[in-house]
Amino acid sequence: MSVQYFAKVASAEDHLGFQQLVRHYPSCSYEEWLFRERKKMADWKSKRHAIQMVPITPELFKVYCEKLNKPADLTTFLKALTDLAY
Repeated sequence: MSVQYFAKVASAEDHLGFQQLVRHYPSCSYEEWLFRERKKMADWKSKRHAIQMVPITPELFKVYCEKLNKPADLTTFLKALTDLAY
């Protein structure tokens, strides 16, 4: 069983912060984003994958990008979830 990592974005304000910071981050509302993420999680669970929620904030992601000298894009965001889970 493999693990799938999902962002635990605590608030609509953090979601807005990610929209402003992360290139190609979904532009939908926080509620729509939550709905889509929950659907993705259910799909992964149905395939017998474990789900791990990773708390992340725009500030934490910005520090992550600066520390590793990586662009603030969606690919880096998804990689950060895996790295921050450990």
